[in-house]
Amino acid sequence: MMFNSRMLPAALGLALAAWQPDALARPSSAALFDDYVSAGLPRAFTLPRPVDDERGQGVDDVIVEDRLDTDVVYPDGSHATTYIGTANGREATFTRLGDVLSVSVSDEPTMPEEPPRRVRRAVLQASSEGGVVPSTAARELHFYIFLHDNAGESNYAKFHNWYIAWWVRDMERTVKPGVPVTVHIKERIAGVTDFNYHGKTVSDMLSGFQRVAANYLTPTGAPESELRKTMLFIGDRPASWDGYYGYARLNGTVAMASGTGPRHGVAHEFGHTIGAVHEDAELRFGCVTNMRSWTPPFVSCKVYSKRNDERIRTYVREELQRQDEDARRL
Repeated sequence: MMFNSRMLPAALGLALAAWQPDALARPSSAALFDDYVSAGLPRAFTLPRPVDDERGQGVDDVIVEDRLDTDVVYPDGSHATTYIGTANGREATFTRLGDVLSVSVSDEPTMPEEPPRRVRRAVLQASSEGGVVPSTAARELHFYIFLHDNAGESNYAKFHNWYIAWWVRDMERTVKPGVPVTVHIKERIAGVTDFNYHGKTVSDMLSGFQRVAANYLTPTGAPESELRKTMLFIGDRPASWDGYYGYARLNGTVAMASGTGPRHGVAHEFGHTIGAVHEDAELRFGCVTNMRSWTPPFVSCKVYSKRNDERIRTYVREELQRQDEDARRL
């Protein structure tokens, strides 16, 4: 059969015309998500998975129940907005950051949870004498994560989905520390995120970074209290770690974690700083709770155990009591 080359432009034009409207009219998963949740919550709908979804391509039956109060601030000033609900009957966390939607889905069927107890965020207010009432930010949990220059974590949405979204959900809805929580992500800060952690003992490493972080944060007006926690998130692990994926000081303010470790690495090390311990961790069916050492092939349960939930609540409560006692002595 002879092929008429003069038919090619017309054929291509018809094909392009047939393809373009459908492709251009197809909104992104993020845009669809925004449209649905803007109509009010809770909301049930069908949602195509984002292009880079860790579960691969597909379509989910979604119920978005509520929006979390926890604020997560990224280095470019963007704020991650986190929603909770279910995807195909499993507990899910949905994060909107910039023009990206990411979805984190539990490996376990959804369990009923208690209705949320809102913790309102405090603000500065003018006093009747014209002064300013001191901020209560020191009575809030602030977690500062400094991404080391060698960490290789340039995709904020993926970092949030992998380490942060499910953790703040568990903190706000299950642990319920009784105070607002803010997570601050920092990167590319000379003298801080290039901290040399090699060739040091673990103790010297933690003490050194604690000083570096404090010297950076204090002039910025960051709240100064034992509820302000700092972490250096690194790539490769130093030899002094002896195979561990992170370290922290129990009930302290400093931690370090490596991206070569498990998904619950950030939650694990920060957990130590707010009272959680290994002894109360659990090995469940197919997964380990946040304070349990990583034990392949078990995955992260992405929750603390009930005993560690209580330890965290006790730690925060006792720290607030100490602040009250210090204030009375002034």
